[in-house]
Amino acid sequence: MMLAQLEPVATTSIRAIGLYAVVAVGAMLTLAWRSEIGIYLLAVLLPLQTTRYHLHAFPLGANIVDILILCVLTGSVIRSNGKLAYRSATAGFLVLLSIFYLASLWRGAFYLGGSLPVWISDPRLVDYKNFVVMPLLAFAVVRVIRTRKQIATILVLCGITALAVDYSYLKSSLGRDFGHYSEETRDAGPLGYAGENGLASYLVETTAFVLPMLALRKHQWLRLFALLVAAANTICILFSYSREAYLALAVALCFLAVVKVRWLFIPILLLVVCWQAILPAAVQERIAMTYSKPNDGMAAELDASAQERVMLWTDAMGLFRQNPVIGTGFLTYAELSRVGSYKDTHNFYLKMLVETGLVGLVLFVVQLFLLFKEGLQLFTRGRESFLSLLGLGYAGLILTAAIVNFFGDRWMFIQVDSNLWILLGCVFCASSLAMESRRQPQHARAAVTPRVAPWARVTPAIACGETTQCPQ
Repeated sequence: MMLAQLEPVATTSIRAIGLYAVVAVGAMLTLAWRSEIGIYLLAVLLPLQTTRYHLHAFPLGANIVDILILCVLTGSVIRSNGKLAYRSATAGFLVLLSIFYLASLWRGAFYLGGSLPVWISDPRLVDYKNFVVMPLLAFAVVRVIRTRKQIATILVLCGITALAVDYSYLKSSLGRDFGHYSEETRDAGPLGYAGENGLASYLVETTAFVLPMLALRKHQWLRLFALLVAAANTICILFSYSREAYLALAVALCFLAVVKVRWLFIPILLLVVCWQAILPAAVQERIAMTYSKPNDGMAAELDASAQERVMLWTDAMGLFRQNPVIGTGFLTYAELSRVGSYKDTHNFYLKMLVETGLVGLVLFVVQLFLLFKEGLQLFTRGRESFLSLLGLGYAGLILTAAIVNFFGDRWMFIQVDSNLWILLGCVFCASSLAMESRRQPQHARAAVTPRVAPWARVTPAIACGETTQCPQ
C-alpha cells in the first residue's frame, strides 16, 4: 500500500546516475537559492514511482521525497516570503484530521494486540508517516509559492508528468491487441503498485484539472498545452479499461459543462447518442461486461471483478457493525486477513467506516467538501481568468477523486494523489493573489484622491463663492 510494503530491486545505469545527480543538485539549490525548486522536482517525481525506484541504489535515494520536502521547508525558513493574505480554515482542519488519524493508529495497536506505534520499525507507523506527507506537500507549497508564474510552472510540470505517464503507458502497450478486451492488455505503467485503476485515477484527476484551461482567452499556448494533455490522458484512460475512471470522467465533463465550459456539452451529447459508434470495441466490451448474462437462459449477473467488490463490501459492513463509532483503528484492515489475500476493502469510504468508524467517515467526507469548496471559492473569487479556472479545475479534480475512491483505495497512494495536494497549496496561494487583486483598486483610489480640508466641507455655494462657477 505504501512505500514500505514494496522493496523494488534498484538498478544503476547512466540514466539513474543522471537522475540522482539532478535531484541532489536540486535539493542543494532548494536549500541555498530558491525554495520552489524542490516543489518543481516533487511535482515531476512523485507520480513516477517506478522511476523513483532507480534512486534507491544510491545513498538516501529511498528517502528522496522526505529530503526534498525538508529542504523546501528549511529553505522557506531561511528565506521567508511572508504570510499569505488568505487564511483558510481548511488548513487547520487538515492538521486536526492528521492528529485524529494518529490517535486512531494507536487505537488500532490495541485492537490488533501488537506493538505500539512508537518507532519506525512499526510498519503501520511508517505507513502513517507516508500518508501525512501528502497534506504536508500543500503546506510546503504555501510556504514558498507566491506568484502567478510559479503557479503556472507547477501546472505545466504536472501536465508534462502526465504526458510522460501517457508515453510510458502507450510504449509498454506496443504489440498488444486492443481490438477486444483482455485483462492481459492492462498495465500500471510508471505508477507501480498503484495498479491499473490507480493509473486511470491519476489520469482522470489530471484531466479534470486541466480541462477548464481550455476556456482561457489569453495565454493561447497554455490552452493548447491543456488540450494536448487532456487528449493524451483520455486515450490512455479509455484503454486502461477502468470503469471507475470512465464514470469519473463523464461526471467531470458534465460538471465543467454546466458550470463554465459550455461547449463540452457537444462531446457529452455525442457520447450519449453515438457511444457505440465512437468508443472502441474493447471499451464497449469492458462496459457491457459489468452486468451481463453468462448464457441466454440465465439471469444477468455482475462480472467476477464486481462480485469480488460486493463480497468485500459485505464483509466490511459486518466488521463495521462490531465497532460502529470509532472503528478498529487506522490502517488495521490489511492486518486482519478477512477475505482471502485481500488487504483492502476496495472502497475507501468503507475503509474509513471500518477503521475509523462513523466519526472518521464523517471527517473524511467533510474534508472532501472543504477541498471542493476551496476550488469553487477561488473560481468565483478570482477576477483573473487563469486563477479562476485554476479553482474550477481543482474542484473538478476533487469531484473525480471522490468518485474513484468509491471503487478502491486511491487516497493512500502518493503517486496517484500528489497532484491533489500540491495543487491544493497552489489554490491557497491563488486565493491570496485573488484577494490582493480585489483590494488593489481600492488602495489605488485612496492614493490618488486628494484630501479635502475641513473648512472646505461646506455647501457648494459657500465653498465656491458667488463669483466662482462650480463644476457640475
